[in-house]
Amino acid sequence: MRMGSLKLATKSDFNDIKSLFYEHKDIFPHIRQDKILHHIETGNCIYDDEVVITFNIYKRKQKIGNIVADKGDCILHQIVSKSGNASKILKKFFEYINTKVYLSVRESNSEAIDFYRKNDMLEIGEIAWKNNTIPGKIFLYNATT
Repeated sequence: MRMGSLKLATKSDFNDIKSLFYEHKDIFPHIRQDKILHHIETGNCIYDDEVVITFNIYKRKQKIGNIVADKGDCILHQIVSKSGNASKILKKFFEYINTKVYLSVRESNSEAIDFYRKNDMLEIGEIAWKNNTIPGKIFLYNATT
């Protein structure tokens, strides 16, 4: 099934997607199979050109660290690539979603931070997990600017 020029993941993609996340277990230690399946079943998982993007659209205002996202804004949960085509697919995702896209990332994940900056995302806030022991950054891509 296609979402604009992107391919939505189907249940038949589940094992490939799961394997891709497990190949990057050091970056995604928290990924659960039931969450992956839920994203696929709700149409919130892109699997295109060996790139996975999981996301949600907020149904109400939502606090993300020290930032507040509005109803209708998007939160990008994960992006992982086997093919090196992550930038190309992310740009298509931004075009299709056509709203503000937020994401959070561990402060120590400098490779991801560099990738987000390279793809026109701006650092706009801070977040922390695990009783404030894991600091993070919040990024925004604003399709309307």
